[in-house]
Amino acid sequence: MSFLLPKLTSKKEVDQAIESTAEKVLALRFGRGGDPVCLQLDDIPSKTSADLSKMGFSV
Repeated sequence: MSFLLPKLTSKKEVDQAIESTAEKVLALRFGRGGDPVCLQLDDIPSKTSADLSKMGFSV
């Protein structure tokens, strides 16, 4: 399910994500897109992204 979530591929993109979410909580997951455990972890926020965004979380 990692294809449903934004993928940051460089340090600059990570820095921009951090700087642009001053009023929200940002959860970053570092791992490989093909790793089954990482894909299971990606599934949780992808299914709840609408609810999390209402609470101030950035998915």
